[in-house]
Amino acid sequence: MLKSGTLNSVSALPPQVGNLYFYYMNIFTKEQLNKTSFIFIQFLFLLIIGLFYIIPSNAQETKDFEEVTAAGKALLSTSDPKKEALKNAINNAVETAVGVQVKGDTLVQNYQLIHDRIVLKSDGYVKKWEVLKEREDGDSYLIEIKAWVGKGELNKDLFLNGIDVEMVYDWIGKPRLMILVPDYVDEKESLTTFAQAEIESLFKAKGITVLSGEQLKNIQQRDIALAFNDTKKAVALGNRFGAEIVIVGKCISQFSREIEIGGFKQVFYTSMLQAKAYRTSNAEILMSKVYTESPGETDTSAMGRFDASIKSIQNIIRSNSKDIVYQIVKNWFEGMTKAKIYQVVISNVKSDDITAIERFISTIPEVGNVFRRGFNQGVAEIEIEFGGIQSRLVDALENNRDLHLNLVGEELFRLSFEKKTDKKR
Repeated sequence: MLKSGTLNSVSALPPQVGNLYFYYMNIFTKEQLNKTSFIFIQFLFLLIIGLFYIIPSNAQETKDFEEVTAAGKALLSTSDPKKEALKNAINNAVETAVGVQVKGDTLVQNYQLIHDRIVLKSDGYVKKWEVLKEREDGDSYLIEIKAWVGKGELNKDLFLNGIDVEMVYDWIGKPRLMILVPDYVDEKESLTTFAQAEIESLFKAKGITVLSGEQLKNIQQRDIALAFNDTKKAVALGNRFGAEIVIVGKCISQFSREIEIGGFKQVFYTSMLQAKAYRTSNAEILMSKVYTESPGETDTSAMGRFDASIKSIQNIIRSNSKDIVYQIVKNWFEGMTKAKIYQVVISNVKSDDITAIERFISTIPEVGNVFRRGFNQGVAEIEIEFGGIQSRLVDALENNRDLHLNLVGEELFRLSFEKKTDKKR
């Protein structure tokens, strides 16, 4: 955990900030300023820089962290009351952050699960904290902190533990979804797409990119129907439109019964959803399930057949929404994080460069083995066993300032970099 603190030396600053410090300090010499003034300027400069360096303030950090204020309490009779109160405050900070990400009814229903599997891991989610107040009160020690809770890691653990979260963050790797689920009413294919629209809404509500109907309007109904029973056809359609996940299926709604209530006829329909989801890169099945609607489970009656069928179709999707999203996202993520072999080609390098690059790659989280497969005329080929998502590997290599690598090509499991020359840096 990164604890709150202050910068106590220039060496603690990032290199570019330290260079700026020395530049301004050298404008004036100690002969030009008396000692008190010189020390004051040093202090003021470090204070300003320190405030920007310590406290998350930019847009990216605001996006990645939930900033919360929380209080903690411990009995003075404990061996270390301040430490215990701080631990209690951190737990409470995570609980507050959970409340932001989880719907109220879900929070109540899953309180014990969230407490046991999430809150007790608080240290792993709080990336930084700052003590605001602390004091003794009777037989207790009280503390108040401001904490920055990592949204992504918390969101991931909540979701993978079956908790229905408001949004799914970037930890899933930002896949694009194609959804092809036509309606069938009374054994005939309908021109409506109410089931598809409902499923699209489920994923959009979680912050997941879904290809729009406008993008898919040129797909023939015949191709959509064939895709349900033909894996190759489904995957080909997904690849054609740049989708990483394709969901195909059919929602079948059948007339159930007609009841007269108070002189008015009420029509009931019963629906069934058949759905399959594929990873388009390798045709892996992410989900294959049939969801059924029990008669009388929810009032989906209407005065006409058309309206009754629509209500039934919407109900079958909404009543199974949590499981639909969970199955697909969970299996997608687990497949993404299984260790895979990546080919990394780097041009414009020397032998010493490769050694440094290999040494750094070995330190990247989720990297297993690293093998040098070839080096010829300034071009190195390295094979990496990596358990994370591809974008994280790209970011780790491209954003390391010591390596000076520029991404020039990217395919699935294959990355091409060029080492920047002095002129390009």
